[in-house]
Amino acid sequence: MIKKVSRNEDLHDVLIVGGGPAGLIAATEAVRAGAKALVVEEDPEIGSPDHCAGLVSKEGLEKIIEPTPAFVLSRINRARIYAPSGKMYEGKTEGVKALVIDRTRFDKELLRRAEANGVEVVTNQPYKPELRCKVLINAEGTKGRLAKRLNLSIPRSIPAAQLDIEVKDFERDVVELHTGEWAPGFFAWVVPRGDHVRVGLASYEGVPLELLKRMLEKNRNFERMKGARVLRTIAGKVVVGGPLRHTVRGNAIAVGDAGGFAKPTTGGGVVLGGLTAKLAGRAATEAVLRGGTLERFDVEWRALYGREFQTMRLAARIFRNMREGELERALRISSEEGVLGLLTGYDMDLQGAAVGRVLRSRLIRCAVLPFLRSLF
Repeated sequence: MIKKVSRNEDLHDVLIVGGGPAGLIAATEAVRAGAKALVVEEDPEIGSPDHCAGLVSKEGLEKIIEPTPAFVLSRINRARIYAPSGKMYEGKTEGVKALVIDRTRFDKELLRRAEANGVEVVTNQPYKPELRCKVLINAEGTKGRLAKRLNLSIPRSIPAAQLDIEVKDFERDVVELHTGEWAPGFFAWVVPRGDHVRVGLASYEGVPLELLKRMLEKNRNFERMKGARVLRTIAGKVVVGGPLRHTVRGNAIAVGDAGGFAKPTTGGGVVLGGLTAKLAGRAATEAVLRGGTLERFDVEWRALYGREFQTMRLAARIFRNMREGELERALRISSEEGVLGLLTGYDMDLQGAAVGRVLRSRLIRCAVLPFLRSLF
């Protein structure tokens, strides 16, 4: 339901621009800490349109909200990684380590909880300067319109494209990653979503949708999808640069994709965006009600997750500069040493420990040349 926005002359404690997960979580935390919060969302409906593949770590999601069948589509315990040559390597975990969520239902559940806690949410309402507030939380995603107004940077991102394809016999417990020329500098993915799969691709070069269609047509590992019905085409962006250097500016905080709080390795931002948004909501309330400073947010997220982001940024940099032969060798070694299976068992959202495991294996040799290459 579309609600009318509060009177422009009202001075809101905390104004959140953007009704995605980060915005709703930050608003809920602010209200729980004692502030009054208003969320304005420019789209007519929370959770729509859905641009997310929906793959999150089970452990990470549980720190934000209890997973329920209402929005969990698949439970993942296997990962297949395809080398540039097409050779497949598989890692398997003892239990479920990742979940595929329906982002529309997930966002609506966050909305329900936010409103139950007293958050005011207004849809079909873009940001207007007349909306006065003590603290503004920018959760606009990658749009950058509000960021420019606030003199905040815009996070680095690359274009992506996805197709929902009707493939009823795809295993529901496995995700696939495809590397090499199909997605220069990044990778392609296949995520099971009940009666269909979401096939996506992001790239530093070329047009993602054209690359995606080419992969489906010419990559022999997609033979099973030829002629399958395409249900939906999705365009978007993947945030790859990590958090902004300055996530606080004046009375404004940037959260979620707007703050760069997505994994530099994969672009996934639901969990880390949500965890850091909690910190932002509490910091905003401290500033409004108890004389605190917004810099508390910057200090806290760096203390808790700064090293994680630095490690993932380094790993992404190395991967991006790997040549196909180097990537083939790295995947072969990871399979021979059993590293791939171990890596699959780590928390896929907090990847610092996984990268540390790689650095203690023979795989470190595969990283030296790509790292040196990235310096020049």
